[in-house]
Amino acid sequence: MSHAKHNHVIRMVILLALGIFALAPQAALAEGPTEAYIYQQGDHNEGTIRQGARDSLAMQYQLGDDNTGYIYQSGEGNLSIQLQSGQFNTARAATIGNNNFTIQTQSGAGNSLFIWQKGNDNLLVQTQTGYENRASALVLGSKNAVSQNQFGYGHSSRVRVLGDNNTIDHLQFGSGTELAVAHLGDNAVIGVFRFGL
Repeated sequence: MSHAKHNHVIRMVILLALGIFALAPQAALAEGPTEAYIYQQGDHNEGTIRQGARDSLAMQYQLGDDNTGYIYQSGEGNLSIQLQSGQFNTARAATIGNNNFTIQTQSGAGNSLFIWQKGNDNLLVQTQTGYENRASALVLGSKNAVSQNQFGYGHSSRVRVLGDNNTIDHLQFGSGTELAVAHLGDNAVIGVFRFGL
């Protein structure tokens, strides 16, 4: 990867993080930190962050090769963010309770993603870009919001939510598509757009 492109990617990650803090002031202004950051560049990557999470945050950012990720938090301010870029990807998350927020983004090759949450202010977002995709999410309750997007090739996605203020959004694009949303109750607003070939 060229030095200019690498600097551009880092600037984008910083802008993304700043934007997230603007949207989630409770995590940025938390009383005491529980932070963690991992940045990797190439080869066999992996990651992993576990927290017992009080005022939380976490972040992983990997660039190339065999990637993986994983973040688990538990209760209070939460946040999470994983950005990956190329090769075999995967990312997971978890989070159990309180102010939640999770963002996972990938780019090209094996893709995957997954999130599981449990409750409180939620807002997940997953995005993928190219190749074998797949997504998922689970969520159980509180103010929800999900949003999985995918773009090119294998697609899939499953979203299940159980209850509270909901809003699921989605978009798949060119190739395999397939989607399964199983919502159960409360104020819903689901929107899906698919394309495929």
